[in-house]
Amino acid sequence: MLNQVNLIGNVGQDPELRDTSAGPVVNLSLATSERWKSKDGTPQESTQWHRVVFFGKGAEIIAQYVSKGSKLYVSGSIEYREYEKDGEKKYSTNIKGRDFKFLDSKGEGGGAAPRPRT
Repeated sequence: MLNQVNLIGNVGQDPELRDTSAGPVVNLSLATSERWKSKDGTPQESTQWHRVVFFGKGAEIIAQYVSKGSKLYVSGSIEYREYEKDGEKKYSTNIKGRDFKFLDSKGEGGGAAPRPRT
C-alpha cells in the first residue's frame, strides 16, 4: 500500500511550534496553485490550501527557518481524522510531513544558507 503526497507551495502563515509529551510538533498551511487558460484564452488559477504537520527535529527546523511566504517542498502522507466538537462530527484532512526542502533564498534550496528568523 502507498500513501504518499508531494507538494510544492508557499507557506501561508508563520509555522506554529508546540511542545507536547510526544515531542515538538509544528503546524503550517501550504498553498499550491494550478494555472491554465480557458477555451477563450483567459488565464485561470486555482489555489488549494493544505494543513501540514511535522514532528520531532523536522518540526524544530521548520519553526526556526520557515516563515510566511517561504517556498517549500513537502513529502508525506495523507491523514484523515474524525472528531466530535460541540456534539457535532467534524472531519479534517492533514498532510503528515516526513521530508521537506527549502526552495527559496531563505533556505537551503535557493543556494543560501538557512538563517534563523528574528
